[in-house]
Amino acid sequence: MPRALIIGVTGQDGFYLSRLLAQHGYEIYGTARAPESADAEITPFLKRIFTVDLKKINQAADAVRMCKPDEIYYLAAHHFSSQEGVKESEHWNDFLAVNVLSPRNILQALSNILPGCRFFYAASAHVFGIPSECPQTELTPMRPNTLYGITKNMGVCLCRYYRDAMSLHACSGILYNHESPRRGKSFVTSRIARAAALSFRGESQPLRLLNPDALVDWGAAQDYVKAMWLILKQPRGDDFIISTGNGRTVREFAEVAFGCLGLQAEHFICRERAERAAQERLPYIGDSTKIRNVCGWTSRIPFEEMVKNMVMHHVSSPS
Repeated sequence: MPRALIIGVTGQDGFYLSRLLAQHGYEIYGTARAPESADAEITPFLKRIFTVDLKKINQAADAVRMCKPDEIYYLAAHHFSSQEGVKESEHWNDFLAVNVLSPRNILQALSNILPGCRFFYAASAHVFGIPSECPQTELTPMRPNTLYGITKNMGVCLCRYYRDAMSLHACSGILYNHESPRRGKSFVTSRIARAAALSFRGESQPLRLLNPDALVDWGAAQDYVKAMWLILKQPRGDDFIISTGNGRTVREFAEVAFGCLGLQAEHFICRERAERAAQERLPYIGDSTKIRNVCGWTSRIPFEEMVKNMVMHHVSSPS
């Protein structure tokens, strides 16, 4: 029975990856800062959840030593929201610990004691910063312009280093936006889905969108975790873009969300004025030709179905 360790198991991707691995007969371990808060729906998939605070950079490597997995999926990340009322630079130590130093310590532990273990690192389209081309490929220059993007880029470079210098099966997946009913409430997609559900129940509130015309490459989380799994099935480690290659505006997302309930989005949306003008850049649209050709992966859940699933979740589970 193959054994997997999922770092950051309680998030959206952790749930769907756990379910997928369970279907394929894995013994699954996870890590979480507060295991007691894990969703009851995920615990049946898991042999054990280790208590790990990734800001304490040795704890994740300790979990690796205890469970000795065949595969590791590093899904955890430190994020930053400008709405937190502090400067991004004040989070530098947390970005570094969670996105760089903890995965580095895991890779070093693998090099020392488990060289046969396969390692997947979840990166982000934000490694491209202000992209030089659209769509982006694995060869597009990485010019991150945020601490999140910088540290995610460092994670990709760590995988390359341990792959080339230490001969580890270390992979990175450059993940574009991916959604599901389990998406966190603060994300714009969840806010839109919830607003549509509230409007359907006659409890509408103004849906304020900062940039309705922003173009986004959205896929389904269920498809993207399968991409992670397929990447680790390849004979050697590599870096892959995981995306649909199709751009949709935030407005289109809202139109589908409200439309699936027979509502017109324009009756509920108001544009929020930005405090400062957004920097012009090419959109994050990924070219996933490489993973399709090498791994046989494809995004199967259509955009409209993905949006509808999110909306109906909020209709059936009002919050």
